[in-house]
Amino acid sequence: MEKKQCRLARMSRWVAALGSVVFVSTAHAQELTVLGGWLRADRPGESAYSWGFTYLQALDEHNALSYSWINEGHVQDNHRDGFALQYWRRAAFFDRRLSLAAGVGAYSYFDTESSVDDKPYIDSHGLAAIFSLSATWFADDRLFYQIRLNEILAPRSYNTFSAMFGIGYELDKPNTRGSLSGGTSDSVSSGNQITAMAGTTEVNSLRSPGAFAYGFEYRHGFGRYFDGTISWIDEGHTQLNTRSGAAAQVWLRRSFFNDKLSLGVGVGPYYATDTHRIKDGTDTSGRVSVLLTMSAAYNLTRHWYVRASWNRVMTSYDKDSDIYLGGFGYRF
Repeated sequence: MEKKQCRLARMSRWVAALGSVVFVSTAHAQELTVLGGWLRADRPGESAYSWGFTYLQALDEHNALSYSWINEGHVQDNHRDGFALQYWRRAAFFDRRLSLAAGVGAYSYFDTESSVDDKPYIDSHGLAAIFSLSATWFADDRLFYQIRLNEILAPRSYNTFSAMFGIGYELDKPNTRGSLSGGTSDSVSSGNQITAMAGTTEVNSLRSPGAFAYGFEYRHGFGRYFDGTISWIDEGHTQLNTRSGAAAQVWLRRSFFNDKLSLGVGVGPYYATDTHRIKDGTDTSGRVSVLLTMSAAYNLTRHWYVRASWNRVMTSYDKDSDIYLGGFGYRF
């Protein structure tokens, strides 16, 4: 039974991760929002902070899809965050300056929990339902301000309610005042890119030990919206483990501002050699995990660019990690 549950858990992580790149840019209208605020958990019944960001894809005047990353703060014995995919229904008022919207979708969470067994902690993964309401006020310079309420219902974890305030930017120039409903620019293919990056690793434990990390990436653009990458990552030596390996990922990405800025989300398998502590010493073995990456690149010249990436390693053996990398690349 435990093996079956483990297989189902791994399958759900793959499905959830792949779901983060399901929707394609059928319209050219995007909004990016950064939010922060207050959260209340029903178990053990305490408050915490919450923050996140949302990339929203308008389909038409009244319908949209979004990808969000939500950090639910630290409540007793739990550190939970994750990504949400939502469908939104919107309505505009006051000459399209005010937009009211309701969203519903799935939330794939990663929770570092205090363990009651021999382990000091466990990395728990799961799926939850998310329901949202938002009110957005659009200014005249592509900026907008938003109040959002989120209700997360997790059958195998605790439920949360959050209220957040955010500031956003319309990545495409709107045709009219208010929320985007049509596009004004096209994306450009990534071509071929080689990037060298360095940064830091944090293991998702209750203490989050870190280490110096670095990596190399080759990227190829398959059309205007799809990329493929092959990368090598060395996560360094933390207090809990030493890990390095290779990853292959598929991406949805889009360029903005006449190909100056590129945003993308990628997912794929990550095979790494991991040396970590066990009860009677250490264990070294090769393991396959899921690597989910959010990345942004800015072109300095026709060929040279800077890139920043946030990598989440999703393991089946309680060694999830966040890898923050930045560096320079060459496009050819």
